[in-house]
Amino acid sequence: MNEEKLFHIGITKAQGAKYAILPGDPGRVKLIAAYLESPEKLASNREFTSWCGRLCGERVIVMSTGIGGPSAAIALEELCEAGLKAAVRTGTCGGISEGVIPGDIIIPTAAVRMEGTSREYAPLEFPAAADFGIVRALSEAAEKNGFRVHTGIVQSKDSFYGQHSPETMPVEYRLKNKWSAWKRLGVLASEMETAALYTVAAARNIRVGCVLHALWNQERKNKGYVDGDDFDLSAAIKTAVDAMKIIIAADKKIKLPDEKPASRTIPVSVPKTNNTAVTSDVSEAAAKTESEKNKVKEKKRMIAVVGPTASGKTDLAIKLAKKYNGEIVSADSMQIYKGMEIASAKPTEEEMQGIPHHLMSFISPCDTFSVSDYVRLASEAIDDIISRGKMPILCGGSGLYIRSLIDNITFAPDKPDEQLRDELNERYEKEGGEVLLSELREFDPETAEKLSPNDGKRIIRAIEIYRSTGITMSEHISLSKLEPSPYDVTAIGLTFADRQNLYERINKRVDVMLKRGLIKEAEDFYSSEKSVTSSAAIGYKELKPYLDGRITLEAAAEKLKMESRRYAKRQITWFRRDEYIRWIEVDKSEDVLGDAVKIIEEAEQKEAVIGQV
Repeated sequence: MNEEKLFHIGITKAQGAKYAILPGDPGRVKLIAAYLESPEKLASNREFTSWCGRLCGERVIVMSTGIGGPSAAIALEELCEAGLKAAVRTGTCGGISEGVIPGDIIIPTAAVRMEGTSREYAPLEFPAAADFGIVRALSEAAEKNGFRVHTGIVQSKDSFYGQHSPETMPVEYRLKNKWSAWKRLGVLASEMETAALYTVAAARNIRVGCVLHALWNQERKNKGYVDGDDFDLSAAIKTAVDAMKIIIAADKKIKLPDEKPASRTIPVSVPKTNNTAVTSDVSEAAAKTESEKNKVKEKKRMIAVVGPTASGKTDLAIKLAKKYNGEIVSADSMQIYKGMEIASAKPTEEEMQGIPHHLMSFISPCDTFSVSDYVRLASEAIDDIISRGKMPILCGGSGLYIRSLIDNITFAPDKPDEQLRDELNERYEKEGGEVLLSELREFDPETAEKLSPNDGKRIIRAIEIYRSTGITMSEHISLSKLEPSPYDVTAIGLTFADRQNLYERINKRVDVMLKRGLIKEAEDFYSSEKSVTSSAAIGYKELKPYLDGRITLEAAAEKLKMESRRYAKRQITWFRRDEYIRWIEVDKSEDVLGDAVKIIEEAEQKEAVIGQV
């Protein structure tokens, strides 16, 4: 009987455990499991992905529960059948209280039951309350690590858009009135699972607590605070894992080994239900210790200018470099190559206006160059610029380069299986990128979604990593993000309210490139050796049929314009995923430089305020 799989979560009762950590997102399961001893995957069924390992000698399951109370309750019910006694939920929330800043940790003592699942377990008068032993363990773990933490009540709901777009709902008046009530009562944040988990835990006589990461705070935005959003969940994950160690140690009546405390100490705000707040015994003097000041200084200040091709990034970056005593670090995967001047739209010496540009024209088109190579060299260039008292300004449109650098993504060792790589390269040449991309999509859809059939090198690398290590590229990147970024970046994105205005700029740029000698540059390119990476450059392959005498120059130029527009669309889609980018609509702005300066100054003011907290 113990070998029969539980209906939804897909594990057997024999695979169960007394302890569990429950993220919502399946993508976070392996990140958390990496903290356990001897982690191994158990099952994956629907939204329920589970791994297990050991903490303090005890078996611990890490299982995703999906979005909302119904699936979270199902996971908890079936884990109870498999012997669960205590669980910690690690999830996300949006702030309601103005004191909750994106990036803060929330530990809910109780939840407003504005959802339906808990009503199947208890009358509405029954409170959805946490196990206070687990709350105590979570608070201890968060404070030990120096995280900014709030403890109090959250609101649980079923409708995400009922919160974010109440005006679109037929019951708009009720939603807004209740939201106003939650604010007046001092409710900290809004989320979708806590009430269900706490009520099911009471019904099944187990212990449950939650730790939530505040992604954003719409109330602060409405009041004019310039916070930005924070999607780095490493603090909540670390709190959940350390709390689980404390819980297990208390149950076993053993003492955890002493661990070096974090140097970062921040006041802990504990809101009451009358919308007042008390401050913990952590003094403000401790919050402003020299170690905290030093830690803030460790972040490397940087400006980034990103966006699609032909949007004006280089011009803006040069103007910012003049204003802020900066030097530019290129983030363009084609400007690294020598000789590819026109096709990659490198600025001329005159256009650079005396501003130093790094990572341009330093390798041959026949050389291979990886994202990890870029991150290493860009990091070295940034350190050099900062050491000379200048401001690094990252500028480019290669999203993978930029995200990998800013997010501090580390890469698998670049020791390829030469035989496998040769085989994949041969298949790419014969079968085409779409075939290999479809193959990648079968085991790593997250990485495949970000690539196009033209991204031959990246497709091949992703397949190679999986076949060689058994770990997908997306899993490796997720694990690497647990190490925080060393950069404090103000990222400015250039876009267009009317996409047609951008397309017209692209068309004009292609005409200028052809006049400057793009055809001769393409002839020279095809007459020499080239790498898979450089061969992907837009500007050459579109002209190849013309060079071979198969189509007219007009047809080739139109093809180049079309592919450039498609590339711009992919760039926009990529960068729109990055919430930290502040956008300027070029075709609506009367002063792009002025708008950029305003964004930078607001970011500096925010840092100054946080430094005084």
